[in-house]
Amino acid sequence: MKRRTRQLLTLGLLATVATVLVSWPAVLKFTIQEGLHLARGQGTNLSWNGLTTGMSTARLETLTIWIPGPRVKGTFAIPISIELQQISLAFKLASILTLSPTATYSTQLYGGSISGEAKSGRGGPSFSAEARGLELGKHPQLASLGVKGGSTTGIFQDIRITQQGIEGGNFSLRIRELAPPTLEAVRTLLRTNNLGTVDFDADGTISDSKVDVTSIRLSSIFGSVEGNLSASDHLSPAPKLKGAFDVSLSENGMATLGPWLQLIPNGGLDATTTAFTVTATSVPCSLSRSSGTVIRLSSGCLTLAFVRR
Repeated sequence: MKRRTRQLLTLGLLATVATVLVSWPAVLKFTIQEGLHLARGQGTNLSWNGLTTGMSTARLETLTIWIPGPRVKGTFAIPISIELQQISLAFKLASILTLSPTATYSTQLYGGSISGEAKSGRGGPSFSAEARGLELGKHPQLASLGVKGGSTTGIFQDIRITQQGIEGGNFSLRIRELAPPTLEAVRTLLRTNNLGTVDFDADGTISDSKVDVTSIRLSSIFGSVEGNLSASDHLSPAPKLKGAFDVSLSENGMATLGPWLQLIPNGGLDATTTAFTVTATSVPCSLSRSSGTVIRLSSGCLTLAFVRR
């Protein structure tokens, strides 16, 4: 009797395991779909197509996410699409059993690729990524504005995401030969049709209280800009900005931008200036009236101070 009971229990266990194994791809697919629907229900504008799953893998033909872009007027912001293609996910089975899913992923994006690892934990989801060969000029919306080139590489480590926003991580970004759009207004002001291309580098860290871009470099035919920028309380509606930048003008920059330097309020610069430093500081707009140069932002005012080098 005991032997028969053990046999029945063994057969039942095997049947349960077999059922789980057979149905697991469908369970995984349902879980991913529910996660995508939940993200959309929480306000993320996204769409997807071609979801398939295996025992520990998943694939999406496309995933499009719309994010708020630059503000045009008031609270209206132009949405920008990010169109991921051929997304592959490989889950670590042990992480699924412990209810902390971890997966490696790869996807194609605008002529390049992104790969890395994503995981879910008690502190919220986080990811690491390496971007290679992305070309900003292949983004449909940017291309329609006249943007060309912009080969982009980047490394993002331990980026932690919460409901409030990004609260942790490190990043390093490189953009090469980005050709900005030659708008008619720019041609008229600068009296040139040749804006050349721009190279841009940035490295920084993110915490729950601050974004610190420790190194920024921008170079073009007009010269170069090097400096740093930080945003304290970056998750609040009014982050506090602080930065300093060293500007060096090339001969082309002096000829094109030099005549405009003397128009900067209390800047102390003129057409012969070849190098100067700019410091930027957030202040309440009520205290910015006595400052020489003020930029009004949606979150307050930014004062600029210029020192000739």
